[in-house]
This record gives sequence, C-alpha cells and structure tokens, in this order.
Amino acid sequence: MQVDISLASPFLGTLQEGGDRLCSMIQLSQQAIEAMLERGYDRWMVMYSGGKDSTAALVLCIEVLKKHNILPEALYCDTGVEIPTLHEFALSFLQLVGVRQLAKAKILRPAPEDSFWVQVIGKGYPPPHQGFRWCTHRLKIKPVESYLSALDPLERERTLVVTGVRFGESDARDTRLRLSCSRGGECGQGVWYEQSQRLRIGYFSPIVIWRECEVWDFLTLIAPSWGYPTRDLTSVYKGRETRFGCWTCSVVSQDRTMQKIVQGEERWKPLLEFRNWLVEFARTPDNRVRKPNGQLGRLTLKARATILVRLREVEQKIQQSILSEIGYNCILQLWGDPRYSDSYDGG
Repeated sequence: MQVDISLASPFLGTLQEGGDRLCSMIQLSQQAIEAMLERGYDRWMVMYSGGKDSTAALVLCIEVLKKHNILPEALYCDTGVEIPTLHEFALSFLQLVGVRQLAKAKILRPAPEDSFWVQVIGKGYPPPHQGFRWCTHRLKIKPVESYLSALDPLERERTLVVTGVRFGESDARDTRLRLSCSRGGECGQGVWYEQSQRLRIGYFSPIVIWRECEVWDFLTLIAPSWGYPTRDLTSVYKGRETRFGCWTCSVVSQDRTMQKIVQGEERWKPLLEFRNWLVEFARTPDNRVRKPNGQLGRLTLKARATILVRLREVEQKIQQSILSEIGYNCILQLWGDPRYSDSYDGG
C-alpha cells in the first residue's frame, strides 16, 4: 500500500534521508493496520489522550480504515485532572473527527468513588508517589476495562484496541513491551501486537518503533496535508521535550510541563501553585494519621477539610469547576465512614 504524501512532498524534500525514513515508517504502519484487518478485526478502538503519539495513531488508523468503511472509536478517558490545554485540544480534535464522520468519539470517566479528589479528600489517600502510584489504575485503566468488559464476548474476539505506545518513551515502558513479547506478544515487523488472555481482545500499536522526531514530523507535515489540524499540538506542547500527565501529578518532583504552560498562560498558575502546595502539605507528618506500626497513613480529616477549602479557592481563581457535585457528595459520605476516619481501629 502506498502512502499519499504528494501534498507534503515540498516539506519532505527538506528532510532528506529523514523524509525517506518517515515515508517508510508511514507505509510500514499502514501495512500493519491492513494486516490486522486480515486477522479479522473489524471493530477498532483507538486509545486517545490528545497527546502526540495517540494523535498520530488515530490519524493513521482513520486513513486506512475509511477505505474499508470502518468507523473506529476514539476512546478518551477524562480523568477530571487533565492538563487544561491538552484537554481542550483533545476535545476539539474529537469533535472534528466526529463531525467529519471519521471516528466515533467515546468519552470515558472514572467512577465517582474512584475519582482523584474523592480518593484524596474523601478517603485521605496521599497524592501518588513512586511507592504508592494509585492513580493510573483507578483513573484510566478501570474505566477502559469496564467499557471493554461490557462488550459481548463474541464481539471482543473481533475488537482491536490501538495505542500509541512506542519504544524509547521510558525505561519502564520498554520493559513492559519486552515482557509482552516474551509472553507471546509480537513486536517484529515494526509493530507491536498481543491478545489479552482475560478479555480476548487484541492490543496493537502501529508506531511502536517510530522515533519521537518522526511522530512530530508526521503531525506537522503529513497529517495537516491530509486535513488534520495537528500542527496545533506544537503550541500545546510548548516544545518537543514536554511530557504530559495530569496537572495534579506528584510522581515527578517538579512539574516542568505545567511550568511551561503557566509561562504562556497565566490563568493556569493557580493549578500549579495548588499542586506544589498539596505535595508539601501531604508530606507534613502532622497532616497524616499514624498507623499502628508508626508509619504515616492517610491524611487526617482536618487536613482533608483544608484541602477542600483550598481547592474551592482555586476554582474561584480559574473560574472553572474542578470538583463535581457528585464527587463532593461522595466526599461527605466518606467523611462519615469509620473506615476513613482518623483511627486505624478496624479501618
């Protein structure tokens, strides 16, 4: 299958050898998508975050699948704590592909009891850190698995979940990819594929060996020539080295992404200030309940009440709701639950 790059050829000419490799990568990815179709997958779900990799994967799938009259689903997990600028881009992009009938957007959300603020303010969980990274499973993995589990078992057999996972993103991700391959996954021929033994659903990445520069060149040169507004991501990222997470992310010591965004858009400064305050506040021993073994446990009720007050102040500053009414009611219920009190007696 040949990739149509005629409209972008003047730009690719300036890339010299890099342009030839990018063309090869696009063709390889398109051939891999065709190969997945030949395996019998006719329901495609693209995990979409609004970031560069998932955007590239979504565009590639749309362009191949529309030739087969297959409308993929773009699954966007709205955690409630997405970085605002990326959240805005993601929703606008989903609206565009939806209006053009190129993909069907499906927005997933964590259950209210699993949401970030209910976990922190309601249950007293300290902000995530390397030793207790509770956020990813509750905010992103569970909503997606819940959606996939609801599918008819026979439908799952022909369902393929597409991701933008790539080698070289991080050591941890490289390790997981290699482990997948050692357990029956396939990462040869420039793609990655495996089938979930539990859900019987296929998982696939068409860009697993793409380099970061190739993803960016695709989004700034090729995809726009096909009619996609992906050049806008450059301004969202504030530089190619930026890595996106949640604006509340406390796993990293310093949130350099939010620092860049705040430099360009002052309106989001209260979010960064609140995130930095929350990390230090949660580390203070007086704000934590002591476990029977003397170690620091959950946040005290007083500390949680303080966080709630500060969060409401941030909402006023940015003139935007952060904590939903449902989430607030969940918090009030949890504050009256003995299991989440300031005592560890049976809790």
